[in-house]
Amino acid sequence: MSAYLRFALLIRKELYGAIFGIFMSFIATFASVALMGTATWFLSAMAVAGFYDYALNIFIPSALIRLLALARTLLRYGERYYTHDATFKLLAYLRVFLFERAVDLKIEEAMRLKSSDLQRRLQADLERLEMIYVRQFVPFVCAVLMGMVVGGVLLSFSFLMAFTALALMVLAGVIVPLFLTRIAERYSTEQSTLAIELNDQVSDLIGGFFDLMLLGKHLERARLFLEKAQALAKARATIIFYDQLSQVVLLSLSELTLLLLLIQSVPLVVLNQMSPPQMMMLAVSAMASFEVLVPLSAACLNLPYVMHSAQRVSDLLHITEQNADIDPKSEQLLRREELNSRTFVPTDMAATDEQSAAAYAAGAASKLSGSTKKGDTQAAAKSASEAAARATAGGASAHSAAVSVVRLEQVSFAYDLGGETQKPVQQLSVLENCNLSFSSDQNYVLKAPSGRGKSTLVWLLTRLLEPKSGELFYNDQPYSSLSPREIRAHFAVSMQDITLFSGSIYSVFKQVRPDITTEEVMDALNMVELTDLIVALPQGLNEWLGSTGLALSGGQARRLCLARALVAAKNSDFVLLDEPGEGLDEAQEVRILERIQNWRKGVIIITHKQAGLALADKVINF
Repeated sequence: MSAYLRFALLIRKELYGAIFGIFMSFIATFASVALMGTATWFLSAMAVAGFYDYALNIFIPSALIRLLALARTLLRYGERYYTHDATFKLLAYLRVFLFERAVDLKIEEAMRLKSSDLQRRLQADLERLEMIYVRQFVPFVCAVLMGMVVGGVLLSFSFLMAFTALALMVLAGVIVPLFLTRIAERYSTEQSTLAIELNDQVSDLIGGFFDLMLLGKHLERARLFLEKAQALAKARATIIFYDQLSQVVLLSLSELTLLLLLIQSVPLVVLNQMSPPQMMMLAVSAMASFEVLVPLSAACLNLPYVMHSAQRVSDLLHITEQNADIDPKSEQLLRREELNSRTFVPTDMAATDEQSAAAYAAGAASKLSGSTKKGDTQAAAKSASEAAARATAGGASAHSAAVSVVRLEQVSFAYDLGGETQKPVQQLSVLENCNLSFSSDQNYVLKAPSGRGKSTLVWLLTRLLEPKSGELFYNDQPYSSLSPREIRAHFAVSMQDITLFSGSIYSVFKQVRPDITTEEVMDALNMVELTDLIVALPQGLNEWLGSTGLALSGGQARRLCLARALVAAKNSDFVLLDEPGEGLDEAQEVRILERIQNWRKGVIIITHKQAGLALADKVINF
C-alpha cells in the first residue's frame, strides 16, 4: 500500500491541473444531474398545471434545460481534456522519474530478472499506474463531492430523505464494491501473476521458436501457452462478472432510492412542506446522482491489480520515501523538452552541412583507403589522429593538465546462484583480492581468457556492481562516498555486447552528446574506419539504422559503438573498451586501437587477443 500511496502523491506535481480536472468532472456530473432534475420538475409542473388549470411559465425552464444540456456536453469535453492532460503530464514525469531510478539499478539485480519481466515492469506496469489518477482518484473525489451536494439539498427538506439517499449511495459506491473486491482479490492477484507468466512464455516462445521447432517441442510449448492464456481469460472474465454484478446492484439501489424518497416525501407534500414537482425533482435527481458511482466499482476491483504493479515497479527501482522525487535538473530538462525538440532532423544538419559532411567523408575515406592499399597503417593512424586532435583540442589539453587515478584494493566479487529463495546461497567467484591501479595518463591492456571476470571488472569500475569485499577509489575517494553518476561521468565505455537504439547514425551520437557537431561525428567515424559507409549511404548521417541497428553488419555496429564511446570520451578521464575487436579482422582491429591509443591516454582495453599491446604502457594478465 505504501508504494501505491507514493505514486498517488505524485499528483502534487500537476496539482493545479489535477484539481481543475476534478472540478470539471464534478461540474459536468452536476450539470447532468441538474438536467435530469430540471426536466423532471418541468414535466411534473406541467402535469400539475394542466390538472389544476393554471398558467405556467414554460420559457425559463425550457431555456434552463437547453442550457444544462449544452453545458453538460461542453463540460464533458473539458473534463476529458484536463483530466487526460494532467494524466499525460504525470506519466511524462513518472517516466523520467523511473528512468532516473533505473539508471542506478545494479546489473546484478537486473540479471536476476528475465528481460520480459524487466520490460513489463518498466512499460506495462508503468502504464497501469495512470489509473491511479484518472480512474481511481478522480471518480472517488467526484463521488464524495456529489454525495455532499445531494445530502445537503435533501437535508434542507428532510433528514430522513438525506440519510436514506446517502446510506444507499455509500452502500452502492463503497460497501458493495469493496465487498466484491475482497471476494475477487484472489482473481485479481491471479490475473496479475498469470499476465506476467504469459508475458514470459510469449518472450521465450518467440525468441526460441526455431530451436523449439527443430527439437519438435514447439507444439508442446504452444499448448502450455494456450493453457496459460485460457487461465488468464478466465480470471479476467471473473473480474468482469463481479464488475457487472456491482453495476446491477448499483442500478437496483438507485431505483430503490427513487422509490423510498417518493414514499418519504408524500407526508411532506400532504403537509404543504413540499410541492409535487419538487418531490419528483428531488427523487429523480437523487437517483441520477448514482451516475457518479459507476466508475467506483471498476476502480475498486482494479485496485489490487494497480497496487501490485506499483509494488513491482517500486521493488525493482528501490523507491523509498527518501528518493521518491525527481532530480531538479531532470525536471527542468523535462519542462524544456515540452517546449522544444519536436523535430527529428537536427538543426545543424541543414543541406549545406550535409553536403560538407559528405565531402569530408569522401575525402577522409579516400585518404584512408589510399593509405591502407599501400599497407601504410601508420599513415592512416596519423591522419585519423590529426582529425581527432582537431575535434578535441580543448578536451585533450584539459585532460593532460590533471591526472586521475582509479584504484582497486583487495576487491572480491562473486555472483549469487540459485536465486534468493535458495538457502544457503551458492556463489560463483570471479574476482578474489584484486589489486589494480589505473592512471588517466597511461594506456592499459588487460588480458584474460573468457570467464575470468573481464566484463565484471568493467561493471565494478563503473559501479554497476558493488564488490563483495574490498574497496574502489577514485582519486583517493572511496566509491562508496560518491554517487554512481559521479563515477560514471569519468568513464567512456564500449561494452562487449552491442547496443544501438533505432534511429539515424547522427542520433546515435546525439544521445551521448546533444551539442555534437557534424565535423566531430565524422572525426569519430574516421577513427573507426566507417567513413566509407557514410559515403555509400543515400542520406549520409541521416540514414535510418532500423531497430537496434539491424541495417548494419556486426563489424559495422561494433565500430559504431566504438565511435560513440570516443565521442563520450571528450569529457571523461578513462576509455573502457571491453573486447573491442569482436567481429573485426586482425589488421583492422590493430589500426583502430592504435589510433585510439595515440589519440589520448587513460585507455583501458580488456581483451583476450594481442591487439593494442604495442602502444600499451602496462599489460595486466589476470
